[in-house]
Amino acid sequence: MKKKFLSQDASLIASTYAKADVEFVKGKGVKLFDSKGKKYLDFASGISVNALGHCHPAITKAIKKQSEKFLHISNLYPNEPQIKLAQKMLSLTKFDKAFFCNSGTEANEAAIKFTRKYFADRIEIVTFVNSFHGRTYGALSATGQEKLKEGFGSMLTGFKHIEWNDSEALKKAVNKKTAAIMLEPIIAEGGVLTPSKNFIKTINELKKKTGCLIIADEIQAGLGRCGAISCSKLFGINADITTWAKPIGGGLPLGMVLMSAKIAACLKPGDHGTTFGGNPVACAAGLALLEIISSPKFLANVKARSAQLKAGLARFGKVRGEGLLLGVEVKKPVAEIISACREQGLIVVRAGTNVLRLLPPLIVTKSDVDKALKKLSLLL
Repeated sequence: MKKKFLSQDASLIASTYAKADVEFVKGKGVKLFDSKGKKYLDFASGISVNALGHCHPAITKAIKKQSEKFLHISNLYPNEPQIKLAQKMLSLTKFDKAFFCNSGTEANEAAIKFTRKYFADRIEIVTFVNSFHGRTYGALSATGQEKLKEGFGSMLTGFKHIEWNDSEALKKAVNKKTAAIMLEPIIAEGGVLTPSKNFIKTINELKKKTGCLIIADEIQAGLGRCGAISCSKLFGINADITTWAKPIGGGLPLGMVLMSAKIAACLKPGDHGTTFGGNPVACAAGLALLEIISSPKFLANVKARSAQLKAGLARFGKVRGEGLLLGVEVKKPVAEIISACREQGLIVVRAGTNVLRLLPPLIVTKSDVDKALKKLSLLL
């Protein structure tokens, strides 16, 4: 008799994730299907990856078309999908240059390196408690969650972690030695925390006063999820560098760093690199994604569904977030709620210690939201 997926997984794959006992075999739109034929509403989107849901025809068509040309040629040569995706992203965000990589943590690693290369005499980067920037050493050093660093020895030096929305503490921490303030416009994994207007004002003023850079980690909140292409620009954060990943590859591994011309000017061949970053297939998928989500009509639907979801979630607890990156504070253990939701055919994830996080595909409909809220009403 064939072993269950979970049993096979445990015997073959390192246990770095606590995986649920469910065997998904296919997805379509906002729905997932398991090996028993059960249907689920996917309100996690692969943790903000599947912005257009599962198997969107524009994405699958772009992948197929490029895969029939070539899959990889290395970054020693230009490739057209990469150039077109860079053009589109830069035109939407008004940055000057792009760097391609494979993931969010790689994008943040690059942003840290580029910042330190830009400043010959500054290495200090200020980040925030509860933030999450990735699990490689540079990104993990920037991350403001000590539990994730336990058992891995010394982190990189030069990082300060300040309480979120504490303007006075930030003013004390940032000075002429500070290279950058690095932040998620919405702290996602760490609790779905949004910045106050005063906090944003302080960040921008400190940039002007000290000459430090601002690095905006748009990996989870950007690309339409907040109701705009750039969450940092939506909030008025004057970033010099932005990092992108998760949805940008249409479900394939892809990351980007966008930067101003002054930062790009300090980089030369050999300063940084990646074998697979900006591979033609992922870039073709990303371009197809951008053509859809950059439409004002598409973003209007994100805002409408956000308002609908916020109103419905308010019955269950305090609602946090923006667009379709939302959290609701719950009194029951979050792990139990997630498991119960799965039993009811609803996929959700956690944020922080007591927040249920909802990240539906950006194509979600009014009917989909109604169905999800009805399922939640049985559990919260």
